[in-house]
Amino acid sequence: MQKKKKKRNRIVLMVVMLTLCMFPGTTVSARTDEVEINGVKYELDRAAGECEATLNVKKGRAEVVIPSEIVVNGKKYKVTFFSWDDWTQDWREELGRKYKPAPGSYQALLKKITIEKGVRVSEPACHYKNLEQIIFLDPCGVSGTEYYDCPKLKKLYIPKNVRYWPVVRKCANIKISIDKSNPYLKVIDNDIYSKNGKVLYSVASKKAHYKVRKSVRTIEDGAFYKNDYIKTIYLPDSVKNVGEEAFGDMKNLKSIRFGKSIRELDYALFNRSMKLKSVTLPKNIRIIRGEFGGKKECGIKKLYIHAASLKKCSFKTLSSKCRVFVKNDKVKKQIKKSGFKGKVTVSAKMR
Repeated sequence: MQKKKKKRNRIVLMVVMLTLCMFPGTTVSARTDEVEINGVKYELDRAAGECEATLNVKKGRAEVVIPSEIVVNGKKYKVTFFSWDDWTQDWREELGRKYKPAPGSYQALLKKITIEKGVRVSEPACHYKNLEQIIFLDPCGVSGTEYYDCPKLKKLYIPKNVRYWPVVRKCANIKISIDKSNPYLKVIDNDIYSKNGKVLYSVASKKAHYKVRKSVRTIEDGAFYKNDYIKTIYLPDSVKNVGEEAFGDMKNLKSIRFGKSIRELDYALFNRSMKLKSVTLPKNIRIIRGEFGGKKECGIKKLYIHAASLKKCSFKTLSSKCRVFVKNDKVKKQIKKSGFKGKVTVSAKMR
């Protein structure tokens, strides 16, 4: 019995060695559904003949190609999807502003990446300190993704058929351009809009004082998220809708003034924007969902509410150190009833 076991082990070892000889740079995982080829990990779907590619974040190189097809043990697999690294790593890097790439990792070494035809790209590309060039060989091959803290990335081109916008933050030298025939998106001063200019999707602007264009009706979820350049934001009366965390995690945002058309706001708008000092809400505001301006989520110091009445609001997590200014006693009572413990001042001459 022992001899049979040893013989079987020798056969398995021979198969592995033969695979390594036939495909240099290939590592076969102990799990039969994963392989690594030239620093790229592939998760295989044997039944479908497809696989998904991920960079091995610990073993980097200066250039890498994500192919449209790989061959493992004589079988072809179509590469359908590429992620910069695993989701847990993505999230950790995205949250960590001071993240330092490990020596020898892709984040430290990668300069050029080429994505071949048919490969869909998503998930954040965070802290690729030397990344200079991204080449998409398939104009349909990129969906919405995020580029964060890639200081040497110089160009990002949005092809014709892309409808999902990329989010670009802390890429100081980047120039975003788009195919003029793209029917879904357009780029103005590195900011990404819907083709008709009514939706603002992503703001990469480095302006300290930012005025939203008068054509904009909707500010999409996370449009300004993680933009550390902007200090003040002014929304024109044209803006009617603002998405979740639209102004979240903005390191240097100090004040924001909403236009007259805003009637409803989401509580998580300013999540993690801890330097926020002043927020001005218009007379038409009626509903503020959830726990607005939580002291653990943002640092609002002064809140100006021009409404004559509110239908729904919750201020119980707003820091008691925040000073709230309102137009009349009715709104004052509504804010106090909602749980706010700080000072509410009635002032006919608000800013």
